[in-house]
Amino acid sequence: MTIHPAVRLLVPAGLFAILVAAPRGRRDPAADPGPAPVLEPQPEAVPDVPLSELYHELPAPGAKVTVVEFSDFGCPYCGRFSLETFPQLRKEYVETGKVRWRFVPFSLGIFPNGAEAMQAATCVAEQGEDAFWKMHDILFATQAEWKGSRAPRELFRGYARKVGADIAAFDACYAGRRAEDRVAAATALAHRSGVRSTPSFFVGGTLIQGALPIEQFRLVLDRVTR
Repeated sequence: MTIHPAVRLLVPAGLFAILVAAPRGRRDPAADPGPAPVLEPQPEAVPDVPLSELYHELPAPGAKVTVVEFSDFGCPYCGRFSLETFPQLRKEYVETGKVRWRFVPFSLGIFPNGAEAMQAATCVAEQGEDAFWKMHDILFATQAEWKGSRAPRELFRGYARKVGADIAAFDACYAGRRAEDRVAAATALAHRSGVRSTPSFFVGGTLIQGALPIEQFRLVLDRVTR
């Protein structure tokens, strides 16, 4: 799997070091990811999409540590982390300026309507990062609903409306499949970065796979933010 050269040139230096130059395949011994799904090899063709369009950031000006999370909206372990663990980590580390958090959604291709959920989130993101993070929360909170639907588009439209998105603009993006290139490029980036299961995190150059309990995640973040 290769990333288009133009994508590499657009990678911010700090994120490039974490996603590409970081040690590969290192697993935190405290991680307990459960029966995590495995990312299958992807086709070689990768759309030319700048990396800055593949991640969503919760900025923390002056933060010396960047956490990069790779996640699939259809993954139940990702949902558990997002709903149960991340809100407290965000309060303790992001809002206090210790950690900059970057979220890279991609599709493992094994969850019902997972790629469509990412497309919906990406279309909402065209209207602002605040709208994206609200959509992020709704998609994880309603996993069972949209994963079990044979017609998820109307559900996604309803979620987009809840976060205040312009529905006409959302419809144009979703119907036009404008987000498909981002889905493919983000999945390729995950594969090239050594991500094989979800959720996965790069913390200070170390790849951690699995939804760590909050106590263990605190130990990891405290070690790199001292």
